[in-house]
Amino acid sequence: MTTMTTPEAVESVAPAQFTPGVEASAAAQRFTDELVRFHAEARYPGIVQAIEGRPLLLLDNYDDGLTTFGVRESQLPERYVRAIMGFRLAQFLQVGWMDPILAYERELSHEPLVPPAGPETIHTVTLTETGAIVGYIGFVGAPDASPMPLDTPARALFPVEAAHNVELLSPFAAPGRTTHSVWEIKRFARSRSMPRGAQRDRVPWHLILALGRIAIAIGDEAQVILGDSGDRGALRHLRLVGFELVVVEDTDPWLPRTELMWPSYQVPKAQRSKPFVGEIPADVGDYMDAIELGLVEDRCADWQKKAIARLVQLHQAAGRIPKEDA
Repeated sequence: MTTMTTPEAVESVAPAQFTPGVEASAAAQRFTDELVRFHAEARYPGIVQAIEGRPLLLLDNYDDGLTTFGVRESQLPERYVRAIMGFRLAQFLQVGWMDPILAYERELSHEPLVPPAGPETIHTVTLTETGAIVGYIGFVGAPDASPMPLDTPARALFPVEAAHNVELLSPFAAPGRTTHSVWEIKRFARSRSMPRGAQRDRVPWHLILALGRIAIAIGDEAQVILGDSGDRGALRHLRLVGFELVVVEDTDPWLPRTELMWPSYQVPKAQRSKPFVGEIPADVGDYMDAIELGLVEDRCADWQKKAIARLVQLHQAAGRIPKEDA
């Protein structure tokens, strides 16, 4: 039976404990606490106005106190890119998926800014009325400077392929389709400092809607997505909105301990993220319309159930799930 559930962001699974020196660990914890507190209190009321040119996406008409935008990295002044990357660092330090010792030793206030070799990163950000960053999802482009066929052994691996030691894209090769039309979905997160309530519940819906709307907006630039996730993370969210994903089981993901995210793979095997890949569904716009209808019209306590019911109906109409599985 297929079960549709409400979306969440950042699935928190504690990684296996690593044991650096006691003094370094205590100093790193103090550093992390201060960094997390700083980013929780930071406000960026001018960030939307600072966007250069037309954003790929702007959602701000749902009367919920939230604004979500999507931009290519070059559309933002660097100070705001650093703010976004700081939010990412704070969230993933809190759930134990980044190494606090490395963050402390490198005196990081944000994730490192790395110029892309290929298409530039697309940042999708949700803000409150006061300018607090409360949600994020990133689209990371191919590491190939020039577009490459998906099935050529000469192409560079995406980060998820390298971490899991698996090649994901060759089955999706098609005439005219290149690595520059593929995006890795990364850092799906909702602020852990956000108080529980209706506004907090709406943040993942904003981000899922943004993902689909951006894919539509950039057209042939977005044909395939890939990434990794636990069953209750991005996998669930993408399936909810019509993505038919190929998931590779039983990989043994690994990152060197020089990488901030190495602890994210130090979890029991049953809880490890799984690599996935899939095409952008042709009817993704229908799913986005259904989500938007819920955000605009529903203000009752069970609005999320109503939104999911609409999505289930779309799955049934497309033959993705039989009616008895709804």
